[in-house]
Amino acid sequence: MKSICSADHIVGYNESAIAKGENNDCVVRAIASTFGLEYDVAHKFAADKLKRQPRKGTFNTALKLSSWMDNIKGIPYSVIPKENLMYPGSARHQKNGGKPTNITLSMFIEKYPKGKYLVIKKGHAFSVIDGVVVGNKSDGNHLRVKIYFAIKVEE
Repeated sequence: MKSICSADHIVGYNESAIAKGENNDCVVRAIASTFGLEYDVAHKFAADKLKRQPRKGTFNTALKLSSWMDNIKGIPYSVIPKENLMYPGSARHQKNGGKPTNITLSMFIEKYPKGKYLVIKKGHAFSVIDGVVVGNKSDGNHLRVKIYFAIKVEE
């Protein structure tokens, strides 16, 4: 699985004084890389619209992005329906009455090989751009993580 560090993908990341002092900024980096924004612009958006506090992370991001917004800085997006992020399970799982479960990162990339996506798993956000994971260096190694929420940039 190909993976790119978001610092190498985001415009202005290495020059940003804000980025140098930040941590817990995965949502900011995911917004910047998915929507092609400069880090400082994405940081301000997260602070203003998602109520992110400096160095504290962003909470309830999926709820905020799905319920009261349809664009980020004028760039439209659509929410991937929850049923499209579910997997019925193996035949054995189904036979034993198992309920559907969230798809994994590898299933997501197989299902959505083209396009720009902001993806959220429990406690973390990153981008998937044309099948390449853009986030922390290790995000592409975690193919079995469950995907709970995703949006697609409308092009």
